[in-house]
Amino acid sequence: MQKPAFIVWFFFFISPLVARETLPEDAKPLGPKTIVVEITPRAIEGPILKYRFLPREDELKPGNAVPILLRLPWEQRNWMEKVYPNLQNWEDVPLTDPKWNEYSDIPPRFFDEMKRAAYRRDAGWEYPIGEVPAMTILLPDVQGLRAFLGYGLSSRAKYHLSRGELEEALEVIKVGIANSRHIAATPFVINQLVAAAIQRTMFDRTVDLISQPKSPNLYWGLSAIPKGILSLERTADFEGQMLALTFPFIKDLDKTRDSREWKKLFDQQLNQMAITMGLVVPKEEAGKKQAFAEAERVARRELVKIPGYSQEKVAQMTMEEAVLRWYVFNHLNLDARYNAYSVLPPREAIPQLLKLNKDANEFYGHLNYKFFDFFKNPLFNYLSLNGIYRKIQMIRVIEAVRHYAATHDGMFPDKLEDIKDIPVPLDPLTDKAFVWKVKVGQATLSPPDLPAEIMASMKEHKKDSLAELLGTTYQLKLRTK
Repeated sequence: MQKPAFIVWFFFFISPLVARETLPEDAKPLGPKTIVVEITPRAIEGPILKYRFLPREDELKPGNAVPILLRLPWEQRNWMEKVYPNLQNWEDVPLTDPKWNEYSDIPPRFFDEMKRAAYRRDAGWEYPIGEVPAMTILLPDVQGLRAFLGYGLSSRAKYHLSRGELEEALEVIKVGIANSRHIAATPFVINQLVAAAIQRTMFDRTVDLISQPKSPNLYWGLSAIPKGILSLERTADFEGQMLALTFPFIKDLDKTRDSREWKKLFDQQLNQMAITMGLVVPKEEAGKKQAFAEAERVARRELVKIPGYSQEKVAQMTMEEAVLRWYVFNHLNLDARYNAYSVLPPREAIPQLLKLNKDANEFYGHLNYKFFDFFKNPLFNYLSLNGIYRKIQMIRVIEAVRHYAATHDGMFPDKLEDIKDIPVPLDPLTDKAFVWKVKVGQATLSPPDLPAEIMASMKEHKKDSLAELLGTTYQLKLRTK
């Protein structure tokens, strides 16, 4: 059976991304990691936008990218059975490994079609939004494209890099980022998370590219990447309507209903939560009553604080009516807060999302079941999506350093402030300067620390992969002639 949007997100995005967290405890890589990058001094050449990470506006062709992407699996059924399941295996193969001489996992035909999609102007996914309950919309394309455009193009980029074909590798990266923007051209947060995961993979390959001895300086190409490679504002607006788009009764919640109608609506809600959110619902009425006793107690206590709900009115409600009214009121409130906060810049959003995280955990805790982290940790979702911009800015800093070294006798700057002729970006998550240290011919570039409360929360919820993503340090070595 195909899984609705939320389940698809959990198993096909989060599971691959945090695969290391399933290892035995003593084998887990905890927290940030250090990536060693050997770089060659290289000044920025003109024209400054000679190298780009997205097609130019005049290069885009009319048409819809989606059918091109979705047709690929059907063209190569044998490839889907034998090669597709193993695409991820190339991620850990070093560029110097002889295995690349035998690489053929993304054949030219596949890449040509991916490129054709990347250069299309539009991406119409035709999801039945507004035609069926929103939470039941299936996203079977998410898993396939995560592998095709993430692991598949990553392996092809590494293949070109292993052969010293830098322009070809950059074109592969461009195709991956452009198609990830097509995936993000929907209001589903799941698609944004998948698009961000593909982009992170492409920018990992960008670091591999700039570590090559003859790599051009990509500073201005990275600078020209728009914030709109993810559709965060549109997603925030849509996700705020998700509950109402799934359960139309919410719009007329105050309609007069008898106890049987409330029980029917309550059971419908529980059934949907079981499918999309992992809630375990007892089949027997007595077990159901016991499972939601805590929620009923809290609902009756809190409803009387809401205008229009007197003590007498709440006392007359059945368990189903009280819990359902309380659930809808709080869910809509959490949604509205997340949507309002998630479009703010990080400096403003993060303190609000920390409070929202606590409230969401408390709310779902009353329902006596451990939900997927997606529902309890809006802060982590925000950081996962916005973390891509921290990665881009760190690579820009590396390119600024390469430019400085090329114009200063092959030397690192003592301080980032010594780079005068091009802007040195700040960390977008904190609005602070990146941490730069030089020692004995090597340099380290690190992100500034996030608030201690965030780090503690990530540790509490075992978000090692997110901590690694946000805390990655680059150890730079200058290549000698």
